[in-house]
Amino acid sequence: MNSVSLPDSVAGPHGFAVGCNYWGSKSGIRMWRADEWDASSIAADLDALAAHGVELLRVFPTWRDFQPLSRYFGYAGIPLGFVQDGTDRRIVDPLWLEPGAVARFRDFAAMAEARGIRLMVSLVTGWMSGRLFVPRMVEGLDLLNDPAALMWEGRFARAFVRAMRDLTAIAAWDLGNEFNCMGKIASAEQAWLWIHTVASAVRLEDQTRPVASGMQDLTTNVFGPQYEKRRDWSLQMHGELLDILTPHPYPVSAPVPTSRGPFNSFRGAMHPVAMCLLQEAVSGKPAFPQEVGSLGPRTCPERVAAAGMRQQLFASWQHGLPAYLWWCAFDQTELRYPPFDDNAMERELGILGADRAPKPQALALKAFRAFRDSLPFAPLPPRRTDGVCLVSEREDFWPQIFGASMLAKAAGLDLRFTGADSFQLPDAGFYVLPSGTGVRTWSQETWEALLDRVRAGATLLATLGEGAGLSGWTAATGLERMTWKESRQIDFAFEGARLSARDTSTTVMEPAPEGGDGGAACEVLARDANGNVVVARKRLGKGKILVVNFALEKFVAESAPNAVDGDFTNELCRIYAWAAREAGVRRLVSKSDPRLVVTEHPTSDGATLVCALNTRPEKTEFDVDVAGRVSRVWNGAFADGVLSIGPNDGCVFEVFPDRDQ
Repeated sequence: MNSVSLPDSVAGPHGFAVGCNYWGSKSGIRMWRADEWDASSIAADLDALAAHGVELLRVFPTWRDFQPLSRYFGYAGIPLGFVQDGTDRRIVDPLWLEPGAVARFRDFAAMAEARGIRLMVSLVTGWMSGRLFVPRMVEGLDLLNDPAALMWEGRFARAFVRAMRDLTAIAAWDLGNEFNCMGKIASAEQAWLWIHTVASAVRLEDQTRPVASGMQDLTTNVFGPQYEKRRDWSLQMHGELLDILTPHPYPVSAPVPTSRGPFNSFRGAMHPVAMCLLQEAVSGKPAFPQEVGSLGPRTCPERVAAAGMRQQLFASWQHGLPAYLWWCAFDQTELRYPPFDDNAMERELGILGADRAPKPQALALKAFRAFRDSLPFAPLPPRRTDGVCLVSEREDFWPQIFGASMLAKAAGLDLRFTGADSFQLPDAGFYVLPSGTGVRTWSQETWEALLDRVRAGATLLATLGEGAGLSGWTAATGLERMTWKESRQIDFAFEGARLSARDTSTTVMEPAPEGGDGGAACEVLARDANGNVVVARKRLGKGKILVVNFALEKFVAESAPNAVDGDFTNELCRIYAWAAREAGVRRLVSKSDPRLVVTEHPTSDGATLVCALNTRPEKTEFDVDVAGRVSRVWNGAFADGVLSIGPNDGCVFEVFPDRDQ
């Protein structure tokens, strides 16, 4: 099992911190300049944020304002050294920072601490909201590859941490704001070097606080350039070098947008959770949504954004993430400089207006914190999981894991994820091998380890599509395959429902005449309209293999109509529910509505705390079967097997299980 821990400095005493990203409501990115600094305005900002439940702020010491240096030159343009911008003062200290900016940040930290707000400091803030903000001394340099740029980025991080490490308001450092947007990296090795340079500079000065990424758009794929979507900023290197990962799961995040339904949909609730669980699985380090939001009124009205925030807060908390930070604190509609005067998307993203008036998002955050603080337990105990889903580290695997997480939740299951190459296969009675799409998606070592677990008694659900291949497939599953590159429609009946899917390749499966390994014949449980096998089952040793003949999880994430959005009429989650029953999974609480997201949290006194999230936009009464006695309920109601929860909101109830559970 992956070893994931997080210092309390970020999660706080409740094990889950809530907050947002901050720029001053009056001056925005220019807030640290002497001519823009307004202590009374910033104090009023912090008062408004604290009043609405904010306890963790991510803040940005803009690189150009804290290290305002220019090169000066001699004969024939030979560089001689550096001077402070706007002066002829020569600077020779490699760790020099502008003293006024340092003093202003220290005053800011004191104001935050006085209001009970902790800070996550994003160090190399050279990129923000679609514009570079870098010192003149590095203008024109390749900011991610040039040795001079790396030197100054490392120096700035070290200098800032040295100047501020005594401030008790600081909970954590992160490397910078989406630093991969400062340029195009030359190679994976150069990406490793950039992270190592800045992270090591921080740790030279402070080994007491965690160092986080501050970055978006990382990939699970680290093994080779043959996959067209390969990128060079990998989860593996972040896990190797850092303490916390920080995805930015906006609804248009590549490569699979979540904006195929409203922001407050089931898909919208699961997006930040799935992204964080994936990053934890591959990196071995904790992750939380550091920037998340609806992207403003062009995406949805403020009330819908607030509803989406409410359910994302609850979902993040119930799945054990350490924090949740919205982008951002204040609308930036009054800022009259680039990018805010020419980019509509960047202007209306706050939980508070530019005048500090609360928007519905601020009220939702405040209400969630009040709910969390009212509970008689802290932190929430870890959730119980029912099986292990493997993450391929040989291709960009976000679509498969997003699909698997949604299918599992709709089916009433809880899966944990693990990197198939970076970590030893955890012990479990139920495994999911999701949507393999190529001949190298899974290593032979991983496949054989899974087959050994099956022979020892485990159940494996293997879903293949898009021409995927596994060596020894027929012997293990009892199925022969023929594949060619032609898309196909797949309509079939299963578990009392009519289901449908598509795949980019056609794979014809039929039971092998010899029956495969283990003696037992393969059982065909569903065929499509053309008679092709869609779902099959086979005993293997003491366990069984369950086969789905299309890329189920990938299809659900990328294109499935009504499978996880809309009316759920294409109930592909029935396949996951069936597989769990085949594996003998037993849940304390079972439900029929796929929009109800349930987690179970055993406590030390023999009870179980059950967290239930209603991802419907209206108050709903859910039929649930509880194998035990419900004793207490928070933020909802339970009576006679019916659970009532408000729109896009969560409920917690305490269950004392029956003796046989």
